[in-house]
Amino acid sequence: MYGLLWGLLLAYLVSLIVRSPDQRSVLIDGWGVDAFELVVSALALASGVLQRRGRAMRLALGAAMLMWTIGDVALTAESSGGATPSSPSTADVFYLAFFPLAYLALVLMVRRESSRLVPAIWLDGVVAGLGGAALCAAFAFHSILHLTGVPATAAATNLAYPIGDVLLLAMVAGGSVLLSGGGNRAWRLVALGCAVNAVGDTFNLLDSTRASHVGTVFDGIAWPTALLLMAMAAWVRGSRPDALAHERAPGVMLPALGATAALSVLLLGSVSGTNRVAVALAAATLLAAGIRVLLSVGSLRRITEERHQQSVTDHLTGLGNRRRLAAALDRHFADPAPDARASALAFLFVDLDHFKEVNDSFGHPAGDQLLTQIGPRIEHCLQPSDLLVRIGGDEFAVVLFSSGTERATDVARQISKAIRAPFALDMVSVRIGSSIGIALAPDHAGNGEGLVRCADKAMYRAKQARTPFEIYDASRDSGADRLQLVEELRAAIDQQQFELHYQPQIDLRSGTIPAVEALLRWPHPQLGYIPPLEFLPLAEEAGLMRQLTDLVLDQALDQCARWRAAGQPLSVSINVSATNILDADFATKVRDHLDKHRVPPTALVLEITETTVISDFDRCKLVVDQLRELGCVISIDDFGAGFTSLAHLSKLPIGELKLDRTFLAALADEGDPALVSAMIELAHALDLQVVAEGVEHQSTLDVLSRLGCDLAQGYHIGRPSPAETLNLAAATLNANNVHILRPLNPAEATG
Repeated sequence: MYGLLWGLLLAYLVSLIVRSPDQRSVLIDGWGVDAFELVVSALALASGVLQRRGRAMRLALGAAMLMWTIGDVALTAESSGGATPSSPSTADVFYLAFFPLAYLALVLMVRRESSRLVPAIWLDGVVAGLGGAALCAAFAFHSILHLTGVPATAAATNLAYPIGDVLLLAMVAGGSVLLSGGGNRAWRLVALGCAVNAVGDTFNLLDSTRASHVGTVFDGIAWPTALLLMAMAAWVRGSRPDALAHERAPGVMLPALGATAALSVLLLGSVSGTNRVAVALAAATLLAAGIRVLLSVGSLRRITEERHQQSVTDHLTGLGNRRRLAAALDRHFADPAPDARASALAFLFVDLDHFKEVNDSFGHPAGDQLLTQIGPRIEHCLQPSDLLVRIGGDEFAVVLFSSGTERATDVARQISKAIRAPFALDMVSVRIGSSIGIALAPDHAGNGEGLVRCADKAMYRAKQARTPFEIYDASRDSGADRLQLVEELRAAIDQQQFELHYQPQIDLRSGTIPAVEALLRWPHPQLGYIPPLEFLPLAEEAGLMRQLTDLVLDQALDQCARWRAAGQPLSVSINVSATNILDADFATKVRDHLDKHRVPPTALVLEITETTVISDFDRCKLVVDQLRELGCVISIDDFGAGFTSLAHLSKLPIGELKLDRTFLAALADEGDPALVSAMIELAHALDLQVVAEGVEHQSTLDVLSRLGCDLAQGYHIGRPSPAETLNLAAATLNANNVHILRPLNPAEATG
């Protein structure tokens, strides 16, 4: 439709160019143009009727266009037969009615975006609008004021058009500044239409005193072109904002041009004189520009302060961030106090335990909610002069100024106790723990970076030892530098410097030893045996778990084949990490190792933790299904310590549950066995075998036997030891007819 209208408009433009001014046709230039304008006005009004969004603006714009069209129809009727219309005429009434309706439409368009506009941007629009108005007034009013010999009503009518156009252009210029960052196509079309309309009015005014061919062309084409542009704007639908796009700052070109125009008008007036209206508008423009500059200076200062605050603040918790910590430590070490007490400083590195399980079980919003509760709890343990920051993730740091070992350990105890209290997260309550590393200045480090590194090492040792906090000890921590240890770990894997120790599992019904668990040991040349809890996380971080698991599978299945060849049909259990169980090729690797050592798949038990299950359940289930089809037994290790739901367990083809050792501690203290009994009954109902690990007392073993537990392992039964020293035959019979292995000599047991 609009293509046809533009084609007609282009044809009309060509006809105006090729015809001379005295070849005016009432049919074409009068009624033909009127019909064209009537169609586009009807299109604009139709958009207001058919579209809900922005209906008032569209109806106002369509009504303004209709007023102008009716004015053209009235003018054509009054000019029929070569008559000269009076001034003012009926057409002037409708022409002038166009302006207030057009102003209303422009205001409604700007109001749709006004919620995101600040006063400074409004002032930009005022500067641009007043500057444009001043420039127009300097020329348009100049022509009007020199018209003489006309009645007062005619002069007022002639004056009303430039006034209307000046106000219209002022609103267009100001609105263009306000909407410069919004990409508003409808506004640009309306603004262009208003500008074309003002150009047409100007040529009409000038052409009333001296006719010209160019003036005739512009006078004839301007109004239908302006109305067609406005009709197109009425049908433009607002585009959806681009979520990835950066919000553009409003442009400054139009306000700058407005201020320049105002300054030019004032300079022109001081040299040759100009009308008072233009001078007044120019003065108002510069006044608005001055206010805008003052607002900009104040806004710049506020923004600078806000950006600085944001740069040193963690957005989630509202605590200081790593940059805030670095600045505080740098200032402390840059100007040490002469008093030794004042220059002392204690740094606490706080890392949350089991935070990942909260995220995996209840989602990241729950984890974020927990983190927001951590800050107030820790702050309650501190003094106003202390500093608490969130380093990142689940890591926090506390700086105790003018403090030593005694206060640092006291605060660490308070923080650990505060964090162990339950956290209320929407509909659930969870408990977590913390590991805290303490470093002191200047005893342990003389700069901020070194202090953080020392506290990090102490925290890591506390996490491995499962103690609330540890103080940095150079003799224990310096040799265990994590980066150096990773490289040594990589070399140890390549050179196969690891050992497997085996811990027997006893059948509580028959007293036999049907299975063992393979436990990895690293005999470091300088540091001695490094605990698995210390080097396995390093292997995960360094991406070495696949190679390490290959080594364990190869050695464990080789030993299993030896036992079975010697007439001892043992099963061997191997711990598998999340990296392995989420590896799509893991089942293939297991099958290759089984084929290599000719061990039946049923003799291999693969232990995975609850955390592994819930980290990526779909991928985990896919690999577990492949392993189960292979014939291997899948065991859930440390069952009850995590957040695995029964719905998850029911969907996995597992064959064994290993109860977490924390449940057995209560049995050793003659606690209520109801929970353990319920877990055993639940597992049996799901046709799962139950293994209790961490059995260290005969009383615990007696209760487990009475409750119907299937297998048990622990120091009371047998300590982990190399295959060549493992005693699989020595057993005694107790009152419950349970065969208990003779505890090995401590010299025989390693780890």
